Formats: sequence, structure tokens, C-alpha cells
Amino acid sequence: MAPIRVLQIVPAMNAGGMETFIMNIYRAIDREKVQFDFLYHYDMPCFYDDEILSLGGHITKLTVRQDNDLPRYLRQLKAFFTAHPEYHVIHGHYSGFGMFYNSVARRCGITVRAGHSHNTNYENNLVGRLDRAMSWFFTFGLTDRFACGMQAGRALYRGAPFTFLPNGVDAAKFSTPNPAGRAALRRELGVKDTDILYGHIGRFTQQKNHPFLLRMFAALLQRQPNARLVLLGEGDGLCAARQQAEPLGDAVIFAGVKSNTADYYRAMDAFLLPSLFEGLPVVLVEAQAAGLPCFAADTVDRSAAFTPSVQFLPLQETAWVKALEKADLARNPNALAETRAAGYDIIDSAKKLQEFYLRKDKEAAHAN
Repeated sequence: MAPIRVLQIVPAMNAGGMETFIMNIYRAIDREKVQFDFLYHYDMPCFYDDEILSLGGHITKLTVRQDNDLPRYLRQLKAFFTAHPEYHVIHGHYSGFGMFYNSVARRCGITVRAGHSHNTNYENNLVGRLDRAMSWFFTFGLTDRFACGMQAGRALYRGAPFTFLPNGVDAAKFSTPNPAGRAALRRELGVKDTDILYGHIGRFTQQKNHPFLLRMFAALLQRQPNARLVLLGEGDGLCAARQQAEPLGDAVIFAGVKSNTADYYRAMDAFLLPSLFEGLPVVLVEAQAAGLPCFAADTVDRSAAFTPSVQFLPLQETAWVKALEKADLARNPNALAETRAAGYDIIDSAKKLQEFYLRKDKEAAHAN
């Protein structure tokens, strides 16, 4: 029997927390029962394209976020949904345009329209303000609602009921020690055994607050000369971050986007997350699963801390410098067990979502 096909609606599938979560689910789900297809809002090559295709997924790329041609977008949506009656369930991860694709999907007979909240706020720029305004309508077109955290769900759905679905990760992959691999990657990065390697993974955007991170690290370096900082990611703010880090020389390492993030967590001694806002960040789940001491801004949902390894700090440079100077950077030996006990193993999240998809698809097929 062929698997049911569920359409994941996203901006695009570049490296990021939301995209990583979807791919974690996709890898773990029983693809003989449930297969994913993807609808993008950009027509460009993306980080996860090749893997999606290798797993059996189909990708359709629209251009509305590039040409802003809304009438054309609406025509494309109608033609797409009409041509694909096999979709009984769509899962929208893009709240800003949900008012459009949910409406067209409903008119085309798609009875199950799930939404997913991945964040608690929007960036303070034109695009962010537009997304905030457009997202206000998202919840009205949904039949089912998911959220990565309670704050994220309350922020987007404004009182409507939703299901909390943990941002699960492959806990065993991140928690498995590899001393030889750690040493080899640190050598490759130019980090000595006596150095303290702090790490951050995230797009170079306003939300992730790299200017604060680099200012704080510059102050820390004055007091901790053996400190090093590795930054993974890309984004519009990368150029500015490189310029800001230039006076710090090789103490700051720009590693780009990597698929082997588990190796980088092993190479780190602590993980830093000074975001201005977050839903429930996948990277913080991964870092805890890796057993790393984690330092996060107090703007991050505290329910993201499911191990004792996380310390929340105000966004004040002196507070972070003092905390890092005094920190015990020993890894958490119980990380795997605690990650699984808290429900953040991807097997659990994938099982819950798979059961939802199969049940809803069956109900929709019988209704039709």
C-alpha cells in the first residue's frame, strides 16, 4: 500500500531551526506509511533539497516572496491543489502566508489544515512587521494547531487550543562521545587543548543577536585570553559580524553552515544563545542532548531547559562575562536519559505526528 502524502508548507528549506525540526521528523517517520512533499515560497536552491529528494519527497517552488505577485500566487495555489487531490492533510509552518494558502486549500476541498508555531515574536524590520500583521489571520484557517512551546503557541494562536509538540532531536547522535573526533575537529579549527571553545549555531539575523554576542565575547577575551568562539550559520548579517569580529583575529571562527553539527557540539566546551526571542530553539535541545553547559538569554522560553545544564542570563554583557568566567564547564553525564525523559527524542515526536497524520488522512478520506 502506498504511503499517504502530507504537504509541508514552508518559506524554503535552508538550514534553520524550523527546517531542522521538519527534517528530523522526516528522517524518523515511517516513510512506508507517511511521505512528505514540500511547497516553498522561494524559487532557489536550498540546503535540504537534495536530502528531501533522496528520501522520496517532491518539492514545488513558488516565487511570491521574490516577485510579490499575489494574484499569480493565488492562481498557482489553486492550480497546485486542484492538480494534487492526494493531499488530505497540509501542515503549514509559514504563518505569514497562511491566510492565503489555507483559504485556497479549503476551497479546493482539503479538510485538514494544520498549523505550526515555531516562534514567539518577529524581527523589528519591515518584513517582520508584515509577517506579524499577516500572521494574525493564520489561526482562523486552521483545523489543527501545533506549537514548539507554550509561549510560541499562545503568541500565535491567541487563545485557540493547540498541541505542544517537542522539538525532538536524535538524542543518541548528539550524546554519543567521540574524543578522537572532538580532538580532530578542534585541531582543524585551530583550537588548542588548553583553549575554551564557546559555540553558537544560528542564522545571522537580528533575532539571533550576534552583535551582542561578539561585544560580550570581546570583553570576555580580555579576562579569558584562551577563549575561542565558533559561529555556525549564514545570513544577511554575516558580513557585518565578520567586520565586528575582525579586531578579535583568530579568536572568532566563522564555520558556515554544516550538516555535521553533532561534531561541532562535541568540539565545544559551552553553548551560547543570546537571542532576542525564540520559540523553543532546536539548537538548545541539541546542545543539552550533547551534555554541554548552555547559557541562554532570559528572553528564551524557560521551558526550553529540560536539563540542569542551562543558565538563563539578562542581555547585559557584564552578566554574561561574569557567568562564563565562573562557570563549571563539565559536561552533563545524564544528558541522554534526561533528553529522552523530557520527551525530546525525535522518535517520540515523530510517532505523535505520524499518528496524527494517519488518523486525519483516514478521516478526511472517509468524509470524501
